[in-house]
Amino acid sequence: MKNLTAQVQMLGGFCLTIGDISITNKVQQAKKPWTILEYLVYYHDREISADELVDVIWSDDNNVNPTNALKTLIFRTRKLLEPFNLPTQQLISQNRGSYCWNSEVQLSLDSSEFEDLCELSSQSGLSEVQQLETLLKALDLYKGDFLPKAAWEPWVIPVSRHYHSLFIHAAMRAIKLLLAEDRWDDIIALCRHAITIEAHNEDFQYHLIYALYCSGHQRQALEQYRIMVDSFYNEFAITPSERMTDLYKIIQDREHGVNTDLSLIQKSMQEEQALLGAYSCEFSVFRDIYQLERRAITRTGDSIFLGLLTLSLEDGSLPKSSVLTRAMGHLGNAATSSLRHGDVYTRYSVSQYMILLPSASYENGEMVMQRIIRNYKKAYLRKDIVVHYSLLAVPPIENEA
Repeated sequence: MKNLTAQVQMLGGFCLTIGDISITNKVQQAKKPWTILEYLVYYHDREISADELVDVIWSDDNNVNPTNALKTLIFRTRKLLEPFNLPTQQLISQNRGSYCWNSEVQLSLDSSEFEDLCELSSQSGLSEVQQLETLLKALDLYKGDFLPKAAWEPWVIPVSRHYHSLFIHAAMRAIKLLLAEDRWDDIIALCRHAITIEAHNEDFQYHLIYALYCSGHQRQALEQYRIMVDSFYNEFAITPSERMTDLYKIIQDREHGVNTDLSLIQKSMQEEQALLGAYSCEFSVFRDIYQLERRAITRTGDSIFLGLLTLSLEDGSLPKSSVLTRAMGHLGNAATSSLRHGDVYTRYSVSQYMILLPSASYENGEMVMQRIIRNYKKAYLRKDIVVHYSLLAVPPIENEA
Protein backbone atom coordinates (compact mmCIF):
# COMPACT_ATOMS: atom_id res chain seq x y z
CA MET A 1 0.00 0.00 0.00
CA LYS A 2 3.02 2.30 0.05
CA ASN A 3 3.03 5.40 -2.16
CA LEU A 4 -0.76 5.47 -2.37
CA THR A 5 -2.52 8.82 -2.01
CA ALA A 6 -6.22 9.21 -1.28
CA GLN A 7 -8.07 12.38 -2.30
CA VAL A 8 -10.63 13.48 0.26
CA GLN A 9 -13.47 15.93 -0.16
CA MET A 10 -14.90 17.22 3.10
CA LEU A 11 -16.17 20.64 1.97
CA GLY A 12 -19.70 20.37 0.63
CA GLY A 13 -19.87 16.60 1.22
CA PHE A 14 -17.70 13.60 1.94
CA CYS A 15 -15.96 11.63 -0.80
CA LEU A 16 -12.90 9.40 -0.50
CA THR A 17 -11.03 8.54 -3.71
CA ILE A 18 -8.15 6.12 -4.22
CA GLY A 19 -7.09 5.75 -7.84
CA ASP A 20 -10.21 5.56 -9.99
CA ILE A 21 -12.50 4.38 -7.19
CA SER A 22 -14.57 6.70 -4.98
CA ILE A 23 -16.89 6.12 -2.08
CA THR A 24 -19.35 8.73 -0.85
CA ASN A 25 -22.10 9.00 1.71
CA LYS A 26 -24.54 10.58 -0.74
CA VAL A 27 -26.48 7.34 -0.84
CA GLN A 28 -28.85 6.82 2.09
CA GLN A 29 -26.86 4.55 4.40
CA ALA A 30 -26.28 4.02 8.10
CA LYS A 31 -24.85 7.17 9.64
CA LYS A 32 -22.52 5.92 12.36
CA PRO A 33 -20.01 4.02 10.17
CA TRP A 34 -19.57 7.12 8.02
CA THR A 35 -19.08 9.25 11.13
CA ILE A 36 -16.26 6.94 12.27
CA LEU A 37 -14.64 7.05 8.83
CA GLU A 38 -14.94 10.84 8.53
CA TYR A 39 -13.49 11.31 12.03
CA LEU A 40 -10.55 8.98 11.43
CA VAL A 41 -9.82 10.59 8.06
CA TYR A 42 -9.99 14.16 9.36
CA TYR A 43 -7.76 13.34 12.35
CA HIS A 44 -5.55 10.99 10.32
CA ASP A 45 -2.32 12.38 11.79
CA ARG A 46 -2.89 10.82 15.23
CA GLU A 47 -4.14 7.67 16.93
CA ILE A 48 -7.70 7.89 18.26
CA SER A 49 -8.44 6.09 21.49
CA ALA A 50 -11.47 3.83 21.78
CA ASP A 51 -12.86 6.09 24.52
CA GLU A 52 -12.65 9.10 22.21
CA LEU A 53 -14.52 7.30 19.44
CA VAL A 54 -17.17 6.12 21.90
CA ASP A 55 -17.63 9.71 23.05
CA VAL A 56 -17.98 10.91 19.45
CA ILE A 57 -20.64 8.32 18.60
CA TRP A 58 -22.51 7.65 21.85
CA SER A 59 -21.88 10.66 24.05
CA ASP A 60 -25.57 10.87 25.08
CA ASP A 61 -26.40 7.16 25.13
CA ASN A 62 -25.76 5.41 28.44
CA ASN A 63 -27.45 2.17 27.37
CA VAL A 64 -24.67 1.11 25.01
CA ASN A 65 -21.97 -1.42 25.82
CA PRO A 66 -19.15 0.69 24.35
CA THR A 67 -16.59 -2.09 23.89
CA ASN A 68 -18.79 -4.43 21.86
CA ALA A 69 -20.62 -1.63 20.06
CA LEU A 70 -17.39 -0.02 18.90
CA LYS A 71 -15.95 -3.30 17.61
CA THR A 72 -19.11 -3.86 15.59
CA LEU A 73 -19.06 -0.32 14.27
CA ILE A 74 -15.39 -0.51 13.23
CA PHE A 75 -16.22 -3.72 11.34
CA ARG A 76 -19.06 -1.92 9.53
CA THR A 77 -16.81 1.07 8.81
CA ARG A 78 -14.18 -1.17 7.24
CA LYS A 79 -16.93 -2.67 5.04
CA LEU A 80 -17.36 0.80 3.51
CA LEU A 81 -13.76 0.58 2.25
CA GLU A 82 -14.13 -2.76 0.44
CA PRO A 83 -14.61 -1.16 -3.04
CA PHE A 84 -10.92 -0.16 -2.97
CA ASN A 85 -9.84 -3.83 -3.05
CA LEU A 86 -7.26 -3.15 -0.34
CA PRO A 87 -6.85 -4.83 3.05
CA THR A 88 -9.46 -2.91 5.04
CA GLN A 89 -7.94 -3.92 8.39
CA GLN A 90 -4.78 -2.18 7.28
CA LEU A 91 -6.54 0.94 6.01
CA ILE A 92 -8.06 1.39 9.47
CA SER A 93 -5.50 -0.09 11.78
CA GLN A 94 -5.76 -0.91 15.47
CA ASN A 95 -2.99 -0.63 17.98
CA ARG A 96 -3.34 -1.22 21.73
CA GLY A 97 -6.95 -0.07 21.93
CA SER A 98 -6.55 2.88 19.57
CA TYR A 99 -7.51 3.29 15.94
CA CYS A 100 -6.01 5.31 13.12
CA TRP A 101 -5.88 5.69 9.37
CA ASN A 102 -2.88 3.85 7.89
CA SER A 103 -0.14 6.41 7.32
CA GLU A 104 1.13 4.45 4.31
CA VAL A 105 -1.92 5.72 2.40
CA GLN A 106 -1.40 9.45 2.42
CA LEU A 107 -4.48 11.64 2.55
CA SER A 108 -4.94 14.89 0.64
CA LEU A 109 -7.85 16.77 2.24
CA ASP A 110 -9.53 19.64 0.43
CA SER A 111 -10.19 21.28 3.81
CA SER A 112 -6.48 21.34 4.66
CA GLU A 113 -5.54 22.61 1.20
CA PHE A 114 -8.20 25.31 1.48
CA GLU A 115 -6.87 26.49 4.84
CA ASP A 116 -3.25 26.41 3.61
CA LEU A 117 -4.14 28.59 0.61
CA CYS A 118 -6.02 31.06 2.81
CA GLU A 119 -2.97 31.38 5.06
CA LEU A 120 -0.64 31.67 2.06
CA SER A 121 -2.71 34.51 0.59
CA SER A 122 -2.05 36.59 3.73
CA GLN A 123 1.72 36.19 3.76
CA SER A 124 3.76 39.36 3.51
CA GLY A 125 5.56 40.00 0.25
CA LEU A 126 2.77 38.78 -2.03
CA SER A 127 1.58 41.22 -4.65
CA GLU A 128 -2.16 41.88 -4.97
CA VAL A 129 -2.18 39.79 -8.14
CA GLN A 130 -0.62 36.85 -6.25
CA GLN A 131 -3.00 37.33 -3.32
CA LEU A 132 -6.00 37.25 -5.62
CA GLU A 133 -4.77 34.22 -7.54
CA THR A 134 -4.24 32.31 -4.29
CA LEU A 135 -7.61 33.35 -2.87
CA LEU A 136 -9.46 32.27 -6.00
CA LYS A 137 -7.76 28.87 -5.85
CA ALA A 138 -8.86 28.51 -2.24
CA LEU A 139 -12.43 29.61 -2.93
CA ASP A 140 -12.69 27.20 -5.84
CA LEU A 141 -12.08 24.36 -3.36
CA TYR A 142 -14.92 25.47 -1.09
CA LYS A 143 -17.83 23.53 -2.56
CA GLY A 144 -19.89 23.98 0.59
CA ASP A 145 -19.62 23.84 4.36
CA PHE A 146 -17.66 21.11 6.14
CA LEU A 147 -19.47 17.73 6.16
CA PRO A 148 -22.98 19.17 5.69
CA LYS A 149 -24.70 15.79 6.27
CA ALA A 150 -23.13 15.73 9.74
CA ALA A 151 -23.61 19.45 10.41
CA TRP A 152 -25.15 18.94 13.88
CA GLU A 153 -22.60 16.42 15.14
CA PRO A 154 -20.89 18.00 18.19
CA TRP A 155 -17.38 17.41 16.80
CA VAL A 156 -18.33 18.86 13.38
CA ILE A 157 -19.88 22.12 14.57
CA PRO A 158 -16.69 23.98 15.65
CA VAL A 159 -14.71 22.65 12.69
CA SER A 160 -17.43 23.74 10.25
CA ARG A 161 -17.60 27.20 11.82
CA HIS A 162 -13.86 27.57 11.45
CA TYR A 163 -13.83 26.81 7.72
CA HIS A 164 -17.01 28.81 7.13
CA SER A 165 -15.40 31.85 8.76
CA LEU A 166 -12.27 31.39 6.64
CA PHE A 167 -14.45 31.25 3.53
CA ILE A 168 -16.35 34.47 4.34
CA HIS A 169 -13.12 36.33 5.04
CA ALA A 170 -11.39 35.01 1.92
CA ALA A 171 -14.40 35.79 -0.29
CA MET A 172 -14.61 39.39 0.94
CA ARG A 173 -10.88 39.88 0.38
CA ALA A 174 -11.17 38.47 -3.14
CA ILE A 175 -14.16 40.71 -3.94
CA LYS A 176 -12.21 43.78 -2.79
CA LEU A 177 -9.29 42.87 -5.06
CA LEU A 178 -11.60 42.12 -8.00
CA LEU A 179 -13.34 45.46 -7.52
CA ALA A 180 -10.02 47.24 -7.90
CA GLU A 181 -9.69 45.65 -11.36
CA ASP A 182 -13.36 46.11 -12.39
CA ARG A 183 -13.65 42.35 -12.96
CA TRP A 184 -17.43 42.36 -12.81
CA ASP A 185 -18.06 38.90 -14.28
CA ASP A 186 -15.70 37.31 -11.75
CA ILE A 187 -17.40 39.20 -8.92
CA ILE A 188 -20.81 38.01 -10.13
CA ALA A 189 -19.65 34.38 -10.27
CA LEU A 190 -17.99 34.58 -6.85
CA CYS A 191 -20.97 36.27 -5.18
CA ARG A 192 -23.44 33.79 -6.65
CA HIS A 193 -21.33 30.98 -5.22
CA ALA A 194 -20.96 32.74 -1.86
CA ILE A 195 -24.73 33.26 -1.63
CA THR A 196 -25.25 29.50 -1.93
CA ILE A 197 -23.07 29.19 1.19
CA GLU A 198 -24.55 32.11 3.15
CA ALA A 199 -27.68 33.51 1.55
CA HIS A 200 -28.39 36.11 4.25
CA ASN A 201 -24.98 37.79 3.97
CA GLU A 202 -25.89 41.26 2.69
CA ASP A 203 -22.31 42.03 1.61
CA PHE A 204 -22.43 39.24 -0.99
CA GLN A 205 -25.90 40.30 -2.14
CA TYR A 206 -24.81 43.94 -2.38
CA HIS A 207 -21.70 43.21 -4.44
CA LEU A 208 -23.64 40.84 -6.72
CA ILE A 209 -26.25 43.51 -7.45
CA TYR A 210 -23.60 46.20 -7.83
CA ALA A 211 -21.53 44.05 -10.23
CA LEU A 212 -24.61 43.22 -12.32
CA TYR A 213 -25.37 46.93 -12.53
CA CYS A 214 -21.80 47.95 -13.41
CA SER A 215 -21.57 45.27 -16.10
CA GLY A 216 -24.62 46.69 -17.86
CA HIS A 217 -27.21 44.20 -16.59
CA GLN A 218 -29.47 46.70 -14.82
CA ARG A 219 -32.63 44.63 -15.13
CA GLN A 220 -30.89 41.56 -13.73
CA ALA A 221 -29.61 43.74 -10.89
CA LEU A 222 -33.15 44.93 -10.09
CA GLU A 223 -34.47 41.37 -10.27
CA GLN A 224 -31.72 40.14 -7.95
CA TYR A 225 -32.62 42.94 -5.53
CA ARG A 226 -36.25 41.81 -5.48
CA ILE A 227 -35.22 38.18 -4.98
CA MET A 228 -32.96 39.25 -2.13
CA VAL A 229 -35.68 41.35 -0.44
CA ASP A 230 -38.20 38.50 -0.62
CA SER A 231 -35.62 36.06 0.76
CA PHE A 232 -34.61 38.39 3.60
CA TYR A 233 -38.25 38.99 4.54
CA ASN A 234 -39.58 35.46 4.18
CA GLU A 235 -36.67 33.21 5.18
CA PHE A 236 -34.61 35.26 7.59
CA ALA A 237 -37.09 37.89 8.90
CA ILE A 238 -34.64 40.74 8.26
CA THR A 239 -34.94 43.93 6.24
CA PRO A 240 -32.39 45.33 3.74
CA SER A 241 -30.08 48.06 4.98
CA GLU A 242 -30.22 51.69 3.88
CA ARG A 243 -27.06 51.06 1.83
CA MET A 244 -28.90 48.38 -0.13
CA THR A 245 -32.04 50.44 -0.73
CA ASP A 246 -29.89 53.39 -1.85
CA LEU A 247 -28.18 51.12 -4.40
CA TYR A 248 -31.58 49.96 -5.64
CA LYS A 249 -32.68 53.56 -6.17
CA ILE A 250 -29.49 54.40 -8.09
CA ILE A 251 -29.96 51.42 -10.40
CA GLN A 252 -33.63 52.18 -10.92
CA ASP A 253 -32.94 55.86 -11.69
CA ARG A 254 -30.24 55.03 -14.24
CA GLU A 255 -31.83 52.06 -15.95
CA HIS A 256 -33.11 54.04 -18.90
CA GLY A 257 -31.02 55.37 -21.79
CA VAL A 258 -31.72 58.34 -24.09
CA ASN A 259 -34.88 57.95 -26.16
CA THR A 260 -36.58 60.80 -28.04
CA ASP A 261 -39.72 58.84 -28.97
CA LEU A 262 -42.17 59.81 -26.24
CA SER A 263 -44.73 57.18 -27.28
CA LEU A 264 -42.14 54.42 -26.77
CA ILE A 265 -41.16 55.87 -23.40
CA GLN A 266 -44.83 56.00 -22.42
CA LYS A 267 -45.31 52.39 -23.51
CA SER A 268 -42.28 51.26 -21.50
CA MET A 269 -43.75 52.83 -18.36
CA GLN A 270 -47.07 51.00 -18.64
CA GLU A 271 -47.66 47.99 -16.40
CA GLU A 272 -47.00 44.73 -18.20
CA GLN A 273 -50.42 43.41 -17.34
CA ALA A 274 -53.67 44.76 -16.04
CA LEU A 275 -53.50 44.41 -12.28
CA LEU A 276 -56.42 44.70 -9.90
CA GLY A 277 -56.27 46.64 -6.67
CA ALA A 278 -53.68 48.97 -5.21
CA TYR A 279 -50.13 49.61 -6.37
CA SER A 280 -47.39 47.79 -4.45
CA CYS A 281 -43.88 49.25 -4.66
CA GLU A 282 -40.46 49.22 -3.03
CA PHE A 283 -40.03 51.40 0.04
CA SER A 284 -37.67 53.79 -1.80
CA VAL A 285 -40.40 54.41 -4.41
CA PHE A 286 -43.03 54.74 -1.68
CA ARG A 287 -40.88 57.36 0.04
CA ASP A 288 -40.68 59.40 -3.17
CA ILE A 289 -44.46 59.20 -3.66
CA TYR A 290 -44.91 60.30 -0.05
CA GLN A 291 -42.77 63.38 -0.70
CA LEU A 292 -44.74 64.19 -3.86
CA GLU A 293 -48.02 63.91 -1.98
CA ARG A 294 -46.71 66.25 0.72
CA ARG A 295 -45.85 68.80 -1.94
CA ALA A 296 -49.32 68.39 -3.48
CA ILE A 297 -51.28 68.93 -0.27
CA THR A 298 -49.15 71.96 0.54
CA ARG A 299 -50.64 73.58 -2.57
CA THR A 300 -54.16 72.13 -2.53
CA GLY A 301 -54.91 71.85 1.17
CA ASP A 302 -56.26 68.31 0.70
CA SER A 303 -55.73 65.67 3.36
CA ILE A 304 -53.78 62.44 3.12
CA PHE A 305 -53.19 59.79 5.75
CA LEU A 306 -50.34 57.38 6.35
CA GLY A 307 -51.40 53.96 7.59
CA LEU A 308 -49.35 51.22 9.21
CA LEU A 309 -50.40 47.56 9.53
CA THR A 310 -48.42 45.38 11.94
CA LEU A 311 -48.64 41.59 12.43
CA SER A 312 -47.68 39.96 15.72
CA LEU A 313 -48.61 37.23 18.15
CA GLU A 314 -50.97 38.12 20.96
CA ASP A 315 -48.06 38.88 23.29
CA GLY A 316 -46.53 41.30 20.78
CA SER A 317 -43.72 39.00 19.63
CA LEU A 318 -43.09 37.86 16.06
CA PRO A 319 -44.37 34.45 14.94
CA LYS A 320 -41.88 31.95 13.58
CA SER A 321 -40.57 32.68 10.10
CA SER A 322 -42.71 30.19 8.14
CA VAL A 323 -45.92 31.40 9.81
CA LEU A 324 -44.98 35.06 9.39
CA THR A 325 -44.28 34.55 5.67
CA ARG A 326 -47.70 33.02 5.12
CA ALA A 327 -49.50 35.64 7.20
CA MET A 328 -47.75 38.55 5.46
CA GLY A 329 -48.66 37.10 2.09
CA HIS A 330 -52.34 37.04 3.04
CA LEU A 331 -52.14 40.55 4.50
CA GLY A 332 -50.51 41.87 1.33
CA ASN A 333 -53.23 40.26 -0.79
CA ALA A 334 -55.89 41.78 1.47
CA ALA A 335 -54.30 45.22 1.06
CA THR A 336 -54.18 44.86 -2.73
CA SER A 337 -57.83 43.86 -3.01
CA SER A 338 -59.18 46.26 -0.36
CA LEU A 339 -57.57 49.48 -1.59
CA ARG A 340 -58.33 51.59 -4.66
CA HIS A 341 -56.31 51.51 -7.88
CA GLY A 342 -54.76 54.87 -7.01
CA ASP A 343 -53.66 53.86 -3.51
CA VAL A 344 -50.06 52.89 -2.84
CA TYR A 345 -48.61 50.52 -0.27
CA THR A 346 -45.22 49.02 0.55
CA ARG A 347 -43.73 46.39 2.79
CA TYR A 348 -41.95 48.36 5.48
CA SER A 349 -40.48 45.56 7.59
CA VAL A 350 -40.71 41.82 8.11
CA SER A 351 -44.12 42.24 9.79
CA GLN A 352 -45.46 45.59 8.54
CA TYR A 353 -47.09 47.23 5.53
CA MET A 354 -47.38 51.00 5.05
CA ILE A 355 -50.21 52.62 3.07
CA LEU A 356 -50.90 56.08 1.64
CA LEU A 357 -54.56 57.09 1.66
CA PRO A 358 -55.06 60.34 -0.29
CA SER A 359 -58.24 62.46 -0.16
CA ALA A 360 -59.41 60.69 2.96
CA SER A 361 -60.68 61.73 6.37
CA TYR A 362 -59.47 60.02 9.52
CA GLU A 363 -62.80 58.18 9.77
CA ASN A 364 -62.57 56.96 6.17
CA GLY A 365 -58.99 55.90 6.77
CA GLU A 366 -60.06 53.82 9.75
CA MET A 367 -62.75 52.15 7.63
CA VAL A 368 -60.14 51.24 5.00
CA MET A 369 -57.75 49.76 7.55
CA GLN A 370 -60.54 47.76 9.20
CA ARG A 371 -61.67 46.48 5.78
CA ILE A 372 -58.14 45.22 5.06
CA ILE A 373 -58.06 43.41 8.40
CA ARG A 374 -61.49 41.85 7.82
CA ASN A 375 -60.46 40.56 4.40
CA TYR A 376 -57.21 39.25 5.85
CA LYS A 377 -59.07 37.34 8.57
CA LYS A 378 -61.41 35.79 5.99
CA ALA A 379 -58.41 34.41 4.08
CA TYR A 380 -56.25 33.42 7.06
CA LEU A 381 -58.02 31.86 10.01
CA ARG A 382 -55.23 31.58 12.58
CA LYS A 383 -56.43 33.12 15.85
CA ASP A 384 -53.05 33.53 17.52
CA ILE A 385 -51.90 36.21 15.06
CA VAL A 386 -53.30 39.72 15.41
CA VAL A 387 -53.14 42.77 13.15
CA HIS A 388 -52.72 46.23 14.64
CA TYR A 389 -53.11 49.42 12.68
CA SER A 390 -52.32 53.09 13.19
CA LEU A 391 -53.13 56.21 11.18
CA LEU A 392 -51.39 59.55 11.01
CA ALA A 393 -52.19 62.65 8.98
CA VAL A 394 -49.43 63.60 6.55
CA PRO A 395 -48.33 67.17 7.32
CA PRO A 396 -47.83 69.71 4.51
CA ILE A 397 -44.37 71.15 3.84
CA GLU A 398 -43.90 74.21 6.03
CA ASN A 399 -42.63 77.59 4.89
CA GLU A 400 -43.07 76.89 1.20
CA ALA A 401 -41.97 79.91 -0.83
